[in-house]
Amino acid sequence: MNVLYITANPNRASSNVPTEGWFRLLRERGLRPVLVSNSDGEFCRWTRSQDIPTHVMPLPFPDKWRPWSYLASLWKLRQIVRRSGIQLVHAIEHNVYPIAADLARLCELPVVVGVHCRMERGFGEWAFGGRRQPDRLFFLTRGSREVCRPSVAGVVPEANWRLLPNGLDLESFRPDPVAGQRFRDEHQLGNGPLIGAASWLRPGKQLEHLFQVASQLTSDVTVVLAGGTAPGEEEYARQVLGEGQRLLGPRLRFLGLLADLNGFYNALDLYISTSKEETCSISIMESLACGCPVLGYPSTSVDEQVLPSGGEIVAQDDRQQLTAAVARWLRDARHRQQAREGARQRAEESFDVRKIASQLWDDYQELLAERNGAGSHCTRSSAPLQKC
Repeated sequence: MNVLYITANPNRASSNVPTEGWFRLLRERGLRPVLVSNSDGEFCRWTRSQDIPTHVMPLPFPDKWRPWSYLASLWKLRQIVRRSGIQLVHAIEHNVYPIAADLARLCELPVVVGVHCRMERGFGEWAFGGRRQPDRLFFLTRGSREVCRPSVAGVVPEANWRLLPNGLDLESFRPDPVAGQRFRDEHQLGNGPLIGAASWLRPGKQLEHLFQVASQLTSDVTVVLAGGTAPGEEEYARQVLGEGQRLLGPRLRFLGLLADLNGFYNALDLYISTSKEETCSISIMESLACGCPVLGYPSTSVDEQVLPSGGEIVAQDDRQQLTAAVARWLRDARHRQQAREGARQRAEESFDVRKIASQLWDDYQELLAERNGAGSHCTRSSAPLQKC
């Protein structure tokens, strides 16, 4: 099955974490992926290393006043479809969907799209309405689906909606006390209680809440933060780190971007999520997979990811309640140890990329069978369906 994937994410993070898992697992079942990205980066370098055809090109929005750059990109995509025998188009994020939809319509191919954040109604009507209606609209969680419902209700039939959570390689992230102790030793974190988060330093993450909560805890608690700064949000990052240093002093350890987070999660006693806009957090999945309980706010769907066995959720933005919960968990080492098993179980139940990749493969098969007139499932030898 030849599938064209279109993305605006150049990194091996966020939306491309499950995508990488799909490629690893589904190529064994007959998937032949082709990638188009609007910028080069780590993900493109990885796909090239895996001998996956990879193209980097502009992916603009349609513009009736300046149509030429859009039409040029659409023409190049059409050539890729023809050369590669593409049978289905998958827009990994909804911000690249308009050009993916126009390409699919031009070539008479099925098209699917992932929705990763909240949308305005006007965008939903413009991007998904009329001739651009997707064959599948993938939401990450029930919470994100409900947040986006006002944007797409009546635009895309609910029969075309699906839940497709972010998935994780549970062999790469797993409980490993030795890795946790090694991480503590390498970063000179000692053997006292550690709480923290792996997060971009951006306003929606509300990291100042984490620092304020930690400032109310006993003086032996250290906060460990791993993450980077999003372009354009450097000033917020400077301010929030300054606030953390003011409140916590040496009890705050900011480690920046880490290439390997397995040791980080295994070193933590508790992962703290203070975000207000999480649709399906990769870092929370990674923490649970490593057996680190998560405490925090429900956000859009953090509660859906964590409960019932992965930790505790308090009322949104209630710092006093979160402080009390963290203090209670840190006092009870036996409960934390039992909860580590529950956290890992939660990840195995809901975020195993093998299960999620199989679900995606079944949807692909179903779509191609529909296009073939309810024929048999597509196999490696199936003939291309494009007509452009």
